[in-house]
Amino acid sequence: MAEMQKEGALDHREVGHELARRSGVNLTRARKGVVRLWEARGLALIALVCGDEDEVARIMAHARGRTGKTKPPAIDAAKEH
Repeated sequence: MAEMQKEGALDHREVGHELARRSGVNLTRARKGVVRLWEARGLALIALVCGDEDEVARIMAHARGRTGKTKPPAIDAAKEH
């Protein structure tokens, strides 16, 4: 990820692929849905670094196939504490 930061703006696709590599996941043979999920994680990580937790929740809810404006129960529970 250090190489990506040197270039300036982060590309969420590159961040997602780097996260996958560091997690031991090879995306070269993965299904499109799996690749998109890792890329969404990259986008969510960038939003998290920017401090936008609501955007993180929206990105991951959309990536998991949730529709509407509802948040996953775990996120709602975490905000209550």
